Amino acid sequence: MTTRRLAVDADARDLAAAEHLVHRLDEVLGAGQAEDAYVISTHVVRVPTGRFVAVLDWPDGPAVEELTALLSDQLPQAYVTPDSPAIDEAAARSAGRLARYPGRTGIETVTTVAAVEADSVVDAVEGLAGISLEPGDTLDLTGFARPVWREGRCVLLVQRSAVGLVPFEMRHQIPCCSDH
Repeated sequence: MTTRRLAVDADARDLAAAEHLVHRLDEVLGAGQAEDAYVISTHVVRVPTGRFVAVLDWPDGPAVEELTALLSDQLPQAYVTPDSPAIDEAAARSAGRLARYPGRTGIETVTTVAAVEADSVVDAVEGLAGISLEPGDTLDLTGFARPVWREGRCVLLVQRSAVGLVPFEMRHQIPCCSDH
């Protein structure tokens, strides 16, 4: 299997802009693609300015040159390159958050820890702040689950909320200190 990776930099300065870039990539790549046709992860790149860069990881997909031409044509405001520190992170699975990945749509529901680990690319579900998890624990991932690459593994971080266990990263973030 040959994996092709490209970085797409559209100067996304926050998570909302990073999500918008992911949606644009979906539109360009075609809505008819199988869910596991490609992986998109977003990575923080700090030089020359801090921003999110999307990495498209397409096993056995089109040639890098073909993808580069397609993305450059359809996303003229973006810089598309096969050479980026974000690609190195994705390849090493050392950093980045996954926005598109095998099994995503199947787990973005009310499910269990065991089901997430069995039915998706997620290797482990981990609780924050010392929360211990059991395989049968219920998770509410309805419509949004963004695991991260960490130490070669795909890890979904969860936290307690008023409704039970939910993803650490929520679709609509509340800025820190927003109430004062």
